[in-house]
Amino acid sequence: MPTAQKIEAVAELARLLNESRSAILLDYRGLDVAEISALRRELSAADIEFHVAKNTLLRIAADQAGIDVSPDLLTGPTAVAFGTADEVAPAKLLTAYVRRNREVAVKGGILGKQSLDVNQVERFAELPSREVLLAQFLGAAQSPMAQVLGVVQAQLREVAGLALALRNKLEAAEGTAA
Repeated sequence: MPTAQKIEAVAELARLLNESRSAILLDYRGLDVAEISALRRELSAADIEFHVAKNTLLRIAADQAGIDVSPDLLTGPTAVAFGTADEVAPAKLLTAYVRRNREVAVKGGILGKQSLDVNQVERFAELPSREVLLAQFLGAAQSPMAQVLGVVQAQLREVAGLALALRNKLEAAEGTAA
């Protein structure tokens, strides 16, 4: 019989899984309470929620959220970083943290409703942020328009230059005729 506390924990995890754009699972063995608290503060600054979760409760929450989590991800101590604002931020921050702190390891992750392995999370972490991707897209979309505008403006400048030269020639011809 599940306790009220476990039911509440599963509901909270299911809510976070549904609301998050991505979630990264971390094996936090080797970290003491102070280091976990420091990591939690670092992630919180980037609007990422960090929770230590029991694997069974996380599996039940994932089932409730309609997410098929690989059983490989739910072994050993598990902490989860839920990214609600940016899909890439949790992966970037945790892979950087793992590089600095070799006692911990990324287990994998969840993107949308899909489970990711460690290699996919590392490749995902290399992606630029959403804002950078949007800026790159807009730049790429704007480039052909800017080139067309440049060609049109060059033609207009040339016509304006010819009109100015013609006016100067006519004024000079009027000045000599008078």
